[in-house]
Parts: sequence; C-alpha cells; structure tokens
Amino acid sequence: MSEVRLVIRDATREIEACQHGSFAERVLAALSAEPETIQELDGALERFIVRSDHSFFRGFSPGSDDTPYDAGLVIIDLAARLVICDSSYCAAAPEGSVTYHNGEHATEIHLNYHLSDDWLLVEDATDWRALAEERRRERRLPPPLDARAVLYGEPLLQFIAEQCFEGFRDRGPAAKEDYHDPLYQRESDLIRDIHVRWMMTRRDDLRAQTPRQMMLSRRPFTGDSLQDREFQWSLTNQCPPGLPPDSAGYRFAGFGTHEMVVYYDLVRELLWHCRRDVAERGDVAPEQFVEKEITRLGQLREEWLDSGYSDCGDRTARSIIHNERSRIPEGQSGLEAMIDDDCPLCQMQAEMDGPVFWHLDGSHLDNDFAFSLWHETYEEWEQEQRKWEEFNRRFEATEAEKKCLGVKYPGDGYANPDVVWKESFSAPHSPDQPLLMRLFAIGAHLGELIVDLKEPGQRPSSEQYIQSPVDGDLADRLRRVFGNLRDGVRSTGVGQGEPVIRFILGEFCDTLDAVRGARPDLGLKCVDLRDRVQRFLEPPNESSEAPDPFDDDYLPS
Repeated sequence: MSEVRLVIRDATREIEACQHGSFAERVLAALSAEPETIQELDGALERFIVRSDHSFFRGFSPGSDDTPYDAGLVIIDLAARLVICDSSYCAAAPEGSVTYHNGEHATEIHLNYHLSDDWLLVEDATDWRALAEERRRERRLPPPLDARAVLYGEPLLQFIAEQCFEGFRDRGPAAKEDYHDPLYQRESDLIRDIHVRWMMTRRDDLRAQTPRQMMLSRRPFTGDSLQDREFQWSLTNQCPPGLPPDSAGYRFAGFGTHEMVVYYDLVRELLWHCRRDVAERGDVAPEQFVEKEITRLGQLREEWLDSGYSDCGDRTARSIIHNERSRIPEGQSGLEAMIDDDCPLCQMQAEMDGPVFWHLDGSHLDNDFAFSLWHETYEEWEQEQRKWEEFNRRFEATEAEKKCLGVKYPGDGYANPDVVWKESFSAPHSPDQPLLMRLFAIGAHLGELIVDLKEPGQRPSSEQYIQSPVDGDLADRLRRVFGNLRDGVRSTGVGQGEPVIRFILGEFCDTLDAVRGARPDLGLKCVDLRDRVQRFLEPPNESSEAPDPFDDDYLPS
C-alpha cells in the first residue's frame, strides 16, 4: 500500500488524484514556501523535484473526492492553512525531511523542511470541510498585513523627521563623527533613543504591535527555512530555487536576521542624515520641514538600499533583503570566500567542493533590548544581561586576584602557561580523530606560526630585529609543504597513499626544524606542531570504530 488520494484546494479551485505517497510527502514539504495558490505550490515543489516541461499536477482532476484510496487520504487546503493526513504511508509533521527527486527517480539525498506555525495538521478527516471553512473565515479577517509598507515607508520617514526636528532643532550643527568627542557621544545617545522609540512604540498600522514585535514574530521560521536551503545547496551542489517576488510567501515574508541587521543600519543612516538636515533647515516651521524631509529621506533610502552594503563585496542592502525573503542563501565558492591567501585554513577552504555561506550576525548592534535579535521578552533579555554581569564580575575578580598574587601569563590569547598557542586552538590530538580533522588542526596552528614569522623575534646571534628574508623563505616553505600535504590527502588512495604522505610529512618536519633553528623564540610551537605532524598517520585505537584514514569513503574528495 503506497498510494494515497491527494486533494489540494486554494481559495478558487480544488484538484485531486491518486498519487504515490512519496509525492504527497514532497507536496507537504513544499508548504514550507508558504503558498496560497495551487500555482504557487506547483512552483514550490521545484525545491524537492526537478521539473520537466509540465506542471507537477498534470493529471489531477477538478474536485475534492475525499474517499480514501489504498494507503489513505491527504487533504491540503491552502486557503485554510489546513492539512488532513489520514494515511498509513506518511504523516504530516511541522518539520522533517523528504528524499530529493532528480526528475527520473528518488535519490538518497534527504532535504529538510520546516512549516510555519500557521499550519494546522490533523489526522481525523471527519467533518474536515466545516473545519476548513472555519479556518478560512478566520484568515480572511483580518487579511495579511504588509508590514514593510510601514517599516520602510512614509510612517517610518515621518517618525524620523518629527523626532529629529524636535530633538535637534536647538542644538546647532551636527557633531563630526569622532567616538572620543563627548558631543558626538551625546548626539549618538539621542539618535539611539529615537531609534529605540521607533522600535518599541505600538502602532495602529501594525495592528497594535511594535515594529520590534512585528520583525521578531517570524524570525525563527525564516532562519530555519534559510538553513534548510543551505543544507540543500550543500548536498545537491545547486542553488535551490527562490520564492518568486509576486508570491504570497515573498510578499508577506517574515523578517530574518539578515534583514533585521540591514534594517538597523538603514534606520541609523536615515536618523543621522535627518539630524544634519535639521541643522541646515531647522529654521522653518515643523510642518514644512517634515513634509520636505519625508521626500529627501525617501530618496536617500532608495540610494542606500542600492549601494554596496558595508564591506560585503558586490552585495547591496536590497539584494541581501531580497535573497533572504526569497530563501536564497548567500552562497559563494571557497575561493571567493578566502580572506587571507597566506592562511593555511583559507587555502583548504578554497579547495573545498560546494558552497561557503555568508551570514550577518548583528554584532555591531547597540546592546539594548529594542535591538536584541534573540529575546522576545524583556524578562528574557534582562536575565541574559544578569548572566553577563555575573560573568564579568567573576572574571574581573579573578584577574584582580592574579594581579595580587603576581601571576603573569606570557602574551595574550589563551591564558594558560601550558598552552604554547596563543591565537589558535585545536582539540588535543587523538588517534581516533578523522584525517581531515587532523589536517585542520595542523592548518590552524600553522597559520599562527606563519604570522609569527612575519613579526620581529629573537635570532641566535642578535637581539630584536627587523624581519629577515630568511623568515619569509621559511614561511613560503611551510605554506608549500602544507599544500603538498593537502594534495596528498585529497588525491591518494588505499595502498599508494601512505608512502606519498609519509614523504611529505618528513619534509614538513625538516621545515619545522629549520624554523626552530632560525627562530628559537618559536621553538615550543615548532616542537608541538612537529609532534602533530609525526602522529598524523597514527592508526585508530583497536577498540575504536573510527574509519580507516585511507578509506575511499573517508578521504575528502
């Protein structure tokens, strides 16, 4: 028993057919795109099935026959956000995974999905039509809210113009951007206060919600959806299709982390621009200033959204927002993501197959509840602040006690006298570690060692000195031998791999000995890294079930 009767309804039509249960599962997963129509659902299925030249619902008949067939009955009412799944083959769940279909057959790739909280999932099909009609009525009143018309539109611009005029009209010229200038700090505080008021004020045009509440309401679902698409891209090596801009899922999409961070920067830019306009044009009546300032701020908003965002390459603020609303991850190749071509780990990254994903984290946002991305209530945020205060208190007390005792640790970074590495970290070597993780650990510490070679240090025959060309040559040798080790691990197979890699490891140890001889101040690091290199091919413990380091399924491709 593997087929089910599948009924699909939207606000204007309904179709049904007997389909394999796996197809019904993929249709359920496609609800993660928030479709409102059968046509949008058809497009959303491209996430999970490669499309041929026709609709996925070709062969469906008009109607909603709810007679169970074979393995049962699945009814999807898009307008009611309702799923009835009475089947022995599949079950409806708010999250899960389905197998990816390549257009010819199902593959072994499992793709995750998450449904929003709007969906009601039930098993009992008894009197389902009455339930569907009740939910349709509830969703029609009120209709969906386009919050962005408020958050980006004239309501925002008017609020900024009025608040800045009132707050800065008697303060003269704007302070120059200088974080050490008390006047600039005071103006920054006033700008922040206006921003906080905007985020925390309940508005009728947001149905008695604050902008902050509106933006946070669907952030978890948006984040889960984007992560699912990143996972899919990694497995299929193809960017999954995004939501069309005219779809309901796009038009009424919730805010995600990326858009919330970009929005914060946009509002700050508009606030500072308006503050400067007040200094130049603040001698007019408030109504005149606000009316003209709304137009000026609207033009600035469009220019800012289309300009390059921060130091994010070719990305604009508008493109970042669009991609998140479309559920298109910010993906790029490992080579494009490389920051430092001298870094061994960056070099490893550049050689990786598949995409590397880019994210905004909001680390530069003010530490106010109004801008917190992770706490829905003030109580949650306040509890987190108390934890940080306690952590800082204990840290400062510990540091004060160390100072009284005269305890000093060499250098910065990891304050442990038994750890030679100060700017990098890896787990202690274990014979059960996968080969790629051993390579990663060596690369992490090698990056620190190469940076050290670029800095002045102690030579056997002199005091402090300016970097010698010898050190540059040693850094090049280290990069080259690590590159050979990466190539050896990636390209060799069972039987022939071990002799080749052992030869490279020997060259690696010789190079570390040369570094130690030229730079005694780096001797401890060279010794520790040499030990890791020597143990690189150490076999797993006999009791361990770790895979053979030279197994074809284990080696990185």
